[in-house]
Amino acid sequence: MGLRQAAEHHLPGITLAALRFARANDPTFPTPAAKRGTELLYSVHDLQRWGRNRPRAPTGTTDLD
Repeated sequence: MGLRQAAEHHLPGITLAALRFARANDPTFPTPAAKRGTELLYSVHDLQRWGRNRPRAPTGTTDLD
């Protein structure tokens, strides 16, 4: 499944932009399971597990320190 489809149907609260940023910058982001043309495909189970375990900033703050 591609990132757009995962964001729309399986990962509520996580935007497509957040998934793309995480794919580029988060070392714990799942590795692609396959490829369709130029699109990387991911396992739904792996993306959902990553979504549950991803680090989150405390609410109401913008401080990254």
